[in-house]
Amino acid sequence: MVGPKPNRMCKSKSAIATTASTTAAAASTPRNHRSPRSTATSSYPAAYSYSTSSSTATSSAASLAALRDSLPELPLLFTFHDLAAATANFSSKHRLLRAAPSSSNSFRCSLRGHPAAVFRRPLRRDAREVTARLAVLGHCHHAAIARLLGAAASPDRTTLFLAYELVPDAAPLSALLRNPKNPSFTPLATWHSRLQLAADVCDALYYVHLQADTIHNRLSASSVLVCGDGPLPRAKIAHFGAADLAGELPVEQKDDTEESRGSSGGHRRRSSRGRRIEGTRGYMAPELVSGGPPSRRSDVFALGVLLLELVSGQEPVRYEMGNRGTGEYERTSLIETAEAAAAEGGGEGMRRWVDRRLRDSFPVDAAESLTALALRCVAKDPLARPDMSWVAAKVSKLFLEAQEWAAKFRVPTDISISIAPR
Repeated sequence: MVGPKPNRMCKSKSAIATTASTTAAAASTPRNHRSPRSTATSSYPAAYSYSTSSSTATSSAASLAALRDSLPELPLLFTFHDLAAATANFSSKHRLLRAAPSSSNSFRCSLRGHPAAVFRRPLRRDAREVTARLAVLGHCHHAAIARLLGAAASPDRTTLFLAYELVPDAAPLSALLRNPKNPSFTPLATWHSRLQLAADVCDALYYVHLQADTIHNRLSASSVLVCGDGPLPRAKIAHFGAADLAGELPVEQKDDTEESRGSSGGHRRRSSRGRRIEGTRGYMAPELVSGGPPSRRSDVFALGVLLLELVSGQEPVRYEMGNRGTGEYERTSLIETAEAAAAEGGGEGMRRWVDRRLRDSFPVDAAESLTALALRCVAKDPLARPDMSWVAAKVSKLFLEAQEWAAKFRVPTDISISIAPR
């Protein structure tokens, strides 16, 4: 599978790309104007082409429509001063999390009328290349991906600021699964709701790999936003395109079959020399820990850990006091506990391992199937991990089965009882 390409448009949005056979110079800048909706051939507002016999109301409406069409579409290549002004010079009042430390890398603001979340990252590529990648990734849209609004580089070209839509009333999945103030409660108390989130995340990652043609490299329970006011919560993955734009991905990649062989010599390491290890503890594939570059298969590993979290509610890695006398801590891995539960067989081990807050209200065979799928995703050998097209299809099937299971055991609410005498 081929890695990110500098000037390839997303398949699902290729129709909006310019059809002229432009050179790399045209692809290196975001599209600044939308095609006017009016039929006027002039680039000026359509009201100027109207005859004097047109009414004032019609002329004003046409002028406003033409002015709106002349504004640049998102995503935008913002200036550093745009973001500094929007966040009051990145003041504490604009921190995304009020309790965040003074060194917080996330802020909230409004950009061109859009509520936005701004994240700060080290820039490890030529700032001039960001424009071309932004023009491509910015036209990639998916219902389960927080939209990329724009980017800006710091004046010294060492930091990249990425602006995303601020998803209203959203909370990280990690906070909903593990609330330290009330560990025994979770709003995700049904099997159906957890399968909905699993399906959303799998669909989004499939889009990132197969349609946007890039790598996420930041998937974790903290980067999955749970939102929605319907009967089921929905998920959006955050930080789409951040690793690509910030230069965390290898410049040259072979297909996954060759790039994953870190020890056999088939892995091309020239582009990853001196690269810092990027990732979240517990979600990093073994090849990343050993210094290899991110790949689609390392994304699949992180997804497997996330699926195990949805089933068990546990952290990927936790440390507990083993010997109070010596002060030693014991490390518990979610992958290891899942393997032990799956190996026990008979369903009893799975019942004990699945999140108790589901109150045994889940199909055991479905829990076993999802756990087995997740364990395939976290295989130590990258080549043994499935690709996202297979994973997304399997999880979608499990979600449909969860819908049927929930409908079968739903408490009827359309029954009326009359106690009046006949």
